[in-house]
Amino acid sequence: MISFLRSECYPIQITGWPLELMAYAYLVVSPPSMRGQFQEMAAAASNKTTSKKDIKYPEIEEEALKFILDSCESSISKYSKFLQESGSMDLDVTSPKQLNRRVFLKQLAVDLCTSERRILFRAQYILRRRLRDIRSGELRALRLFDNFRKLFK
Repeated sequence: MISFLRSECYPIQITGWPLELMAYAYLVVSPPSMRGQFQEMAAAASNKTTSKKDIKYPEIEEEALKFILDSCESSISKYSKFLQESGSMDLDVTSPKQLNRRVFLKQLAVDLCTSERRILFRAQYILRRRLRDIRSGELRALRLFDNFRKLFK
């Protein structure tokens, strides 16, 4: 049986991303050997369940964070393209009655996209730092292991 993951949407906020997104990322990057955990991951990624959502799989955490980072960067690119195509708008929206409704709605869309893109830039920064910390932790562990091995030589 072939199944495809459908696209999911999760709200990214200035304070971070939801636990459901992390669970979804685990599900997307998990290897077939983790088949036994697929059900738990899918339940945690679902917004329709009350099951435990704060699951952790350290062995695939780096790949899951990379998946979220790639998704953020893709969205940033789409927002940037929209903003570039929309051009710069600097309207006085304090008196919307004076503006054409269409122009006013376009300004609101531009403002919303600008705000959401800022949130994505913040998430991108946090994700890159976490990935860097994971990698530096791995390097420290390797150095410790090498030093420990040298003791017995």
